[in-house]
Amino acid sequence: MKLPEKIVTLRKGRGLSQEALAEQLGISRQAVSRWEQGSAQPDAGNLFQLSRLFQVSADYLLDDALDQPPQPAASPAADPLKKRRLAGILLAAAGLLGNLVIYILSRAVEVMVPMVTRQDGITMYTWRSNLTGHSWRYFIQTYDLELLTALFFLLSAGGVILFLASWPPVRARVSRFFER
Repeated sequence: MKLPEKIVTLRKGRGLSQEALAEQLGISRQAVSRWEQGSAQPDAGNLFQLSRLFQVSADYLLDDALDQPPQPAASPAADPLKKRRLAGILLAAAGLLGNLVIYILSRAVEVMVPMVTRQDGITMYTWRSNLTGHSWRYFIQTYDLELLTALFFLLSAGGVILFLASWPPVRARVSRFFER
């Protein structure tokens, strides 16, 4: 199939008129008509735009021996390992972001902190309402955020494990280890 026939087939396959195609390419309708009649050929820039628009390679457009456009390779998003790595990154990021928010809040909000004294090897904590400060540990205790903080840590750890488990170098080492 020659270039003019390919342009007509691809254009009609997309449901475009010559005018609509010309508008998308920023050229005149007459130029598209001349391409389809074979009296002119698109320049390199227009050929590139055609291949992009119709999602085919320039090789397909220029090679008369190719009658069917090559099937597109599997998209990277279709790779299940890449999806797992992305999921791992997102989980780890969510966990880290959650703990970062708790940490920033603990630095912004004052909470009651104990006065620590040591006597004869014994540590004593004295709580006074006028003794306040910024403490991550006591902020979490004051607002009962222990479970939420633990959940964020587990999300981070799970995300890192999921990422590493889907990373090819690590997968290869683990599979070699279990083959022994």
